[in-house]
Amino acid sequence: MKLTFNITRMAQILIASCCLASCDYLDVIPPAQPSFDDTMKDQETTLSFLYSCYYAVPRSIPFHYHAFEQSTDEIAVPAAYSNWQQQVAWGVISPTYSNGWGGDDMNVWLPNYNSLGYVHHFLSLIDDLQPVGVTDADKAEYKAECYFLEAYYQFRILETFGPCPIIPEKVDPNISNEEIPGRSHFDYCVDYIVNKLDQAALSLPATREANYLGRATSTICKALKARVLLYAASPLWNGSFPHPEWKNKTYETPGYGYELVSTTYDRNKWERALTACLEALTAAKEAGYQLFDIETANAKALRDNLGLPFIPGREEDTEENRLFKERVRMFQYLVTAHEGDNNKELIWGQRSSIDENNGGEGTDCRLPNKVVKRSNGIFVGGWASVAPTLYSVQHFYTENGKLPSKDIEFYPESDWYTRFYEGAESPALPTDVLDGEDVKNDIIKLNTKREARFYAWIVFDGSQYSPKINSGNPLWINLKNTNTNGFNTGNTRNCVGTGYLSKKFVDPNAYFGTDGSRTHTAVRRPLIRMAELYLNLAECYAALDNTSGALSNLNEIRRRAGFDDLTESDITSSMTLTDWVRNERFVELYEEGHRYHDLRRWMTAPEMLRAGMRYGLNGLTVNPSFESFNKPTPINQPFKWDDRLYMLPVWSRSGMEELYSNPQLVQAPGY
Repeated sequence: MKLTFNITRMAQILIASCCLASCDYLDVIPPAQPSFDDTMKDQETTLSFLYSCYYAVPRSIPFHYHAFEQSTDEIAVPAAYSNWQQQVAWGVISPTYSNGWGGDDMNVWLPNYNSLGYVHHFLSLIDDLQPVGVTDADKAEYKAECYFLEAYYQFRILETFGPCPIIPEKVDPNISNEEIPGRSHFDYCVDYIVNKLDQAALSLPATREANYLGRATSTICKALKARVLLYAASPLWNGSFPHPEWKNKTYETPGYGYELVSTTYDRNKWERALTACLEALTAAKEAGYQLFDIETANAKALRDNLGLPFIPGREEDTEENRLFKERVRMFQYLVTAHEGDNNKELIWGQRSSIDENNGGEGTDCRLPNKVVKRSNGIFVGGWASVAPTLYSVQHFYTENGKLPSKDIEFYPESDWYTRFYEGAESPALPTDVLDGEDVKNDIIKLNTKREARFYAWIVFDGSQYSPKINSGNPLWINLKNTNTNGFNTGNTRNCVGTGYLSKKFVDPNAYFGTDGSRTHTAVRRPLIRMAELYLNLAECYAALDNTSGALSNLNEIRRRAGFDDLTESDITSSMTLTDWVRNERFVELYEEGHRYHDLRRWMTAPEMLRAGMRYGLNGLTVNPSFESFNKPTPINQPFKWDDRLYMLPVWSRSGMEELYSNPQLVQAPGY
């Protein structure tokens, strides 16, 4: 898209010319230079400068497989990667940690504070320079975009590092270290961010034309405001913060003193969040956003000439089975189809550099090692590095819309790891060709009679990855066959061995040809989509003991998934309303970067992320038997939880000493 291109181009120019990529977060903009006048001489250059202000949005993304947000119980990546994700998951992240994948600031602190500098510099120039062709209405809109970006960048820092320094305007390059603000109280940060979003929404359109997708809108502002206030109302920040002794030492927040997090529960925070969530959903509907549907997906599948997927137990050609397969395909397209495909669910999305056309890490990290055998005899594929845990597998619903462990119509747990196709024989292990359809004989019962989202996003032993990716043919998965896509001692770096792979965000129309060709549409991954707005609202209603309100919004999501509505009779002591809300959020927003923040704000991370909780199947074995492979096995990595992980540390490695640069900045507790 036009915006993405210009962000990249202008950011490179400005960084190169202005040395913005420094180690000190306050070095967000250098002293004014003559060249800056040229950045706003007319409308084209002004827009280019504005686009550069978006630089950190695609840079600081929560869905990269290396992102710290992927450190939860959803997936695991190979131990050899040893990146942010794993350092956090292993509980060993420290202020001195250095990472070769983009810095030691979680790819959040520097890019967001630096881009905040662009924003403030733009605002400081727009009125003075009077660019030719820029009307007063244009100025109001451009300023509003900057207010939105200011709010977004401050929020990304807030949700990662906790109470953070608020930088409200362009920093005087001559400022002394002692004048630099320290952390502000969490509630003060929230109010600042929300006020900026309210201010921005007043002058922004509700939607954007195709050439300007990714730019701020009033709808995005209201949706982000809802998320900010939802987080602020959650237990971690609403009376249950586990480090009440943690305070500023020298810096005082106006109205709060040295305190950084309130220790008192405030029900009004939930009421405020509810109001914002209602406003966001109403605004989104009025702007024409809606949940993605089967009809839209079918139309795209027809254009793509993409058939229906194989689903175990649904081989018979019936209307019910056809509709179910269409629903599976719909969920594949939900997170890969863009606005030009009439996807009206995507409120705000970004195309990351890892998701390039005809390739890219965002796809390769999810593909099995062998996808196609080229005409020259060489196998090509991906890295097989994004591996769902058994927790994920067990918390997608059955076809009845219930957890497998709580569905009396599902198999008893003692049968989960036995053959679905009883009496079938295991396929032979080919050595020079990809596996064929007979691998389905090894599908286990746990992977059958499941919901559509499970089949859309989870890859399992014996499953069909895609109906056409293998040079127009189906690709069948045999994770027990070392010669194809099973564990191989010669490629341990790209294997986790949980017995599962993820294919969320993989274009279902992707194609690998025997001639070396490859096609794959680069997707705009969701930063905010309609489903989240319903789930946010359901959570607020549940927290305020409004059962009917919570169920009403949950059921909007569940109907789309093909389930009957939940009623009050479904709420039990073993599956409370809160359980339903949180699990629906887990499934629907799987791998979109929400789980990290959810577990922490709910304060369930100590239980869910502690040592001994992450399991997979026994996939780190060469050519295992069916019985040996299908055995729950701890993932062989040193996962653990520590309460200091509620916030990530500000780095203090030699040569990049933020705490030295800002003597009023206190480190997060426990580091």
